[in-house]
Amino acid sequence: MARILYLDDEEPLVFLATRMLKFLKHEAEGFTRAADALAAFQSKPDAFDLVLTDLSMPYMGGLEFAKQILAIRPDAAVVVATGCIEPRDEEAARALGVLDVVMKPGTIEDMARTVDELLKKTETVTTDGR
Repeated sequence: MARILYLDDEEPLVFLATRMLKFLKHEAEGFTRAADALAAFQSKPDAFDLVLTDLSMPYMGGLEFAKQILAIRPDAAVVVATGCIEPRDEEAARALGVLDVVMKPGTIEDMARTVDELLKKTETVTTDGR
């Protein structure tokens, strides 16, 4: 079971994603505003195993949010999810230290597979020291 912070500006997506994550036996805290998610992370930076954020959001985009999270906790496993992955977005995310850029999961099976793969990457990063 992982503790996951999920951020997307679309409330129905946050509702569905957090429900799917809980169904998959993870703890999930969902947010629709980056400022609220950032405040939650700041108050307990070690409480999350994985931070999943949407790429395109108003006020603070996913890359800026990731940058702020990584400034608080450089070893945080931050993943950017998007409906359309552009090579420049992936390059920018990797330059910030983001773990991965993934397509937004559409089904419970997609969510399970995506989170499982991401959690395996966090274990690799932890054991490799990167």
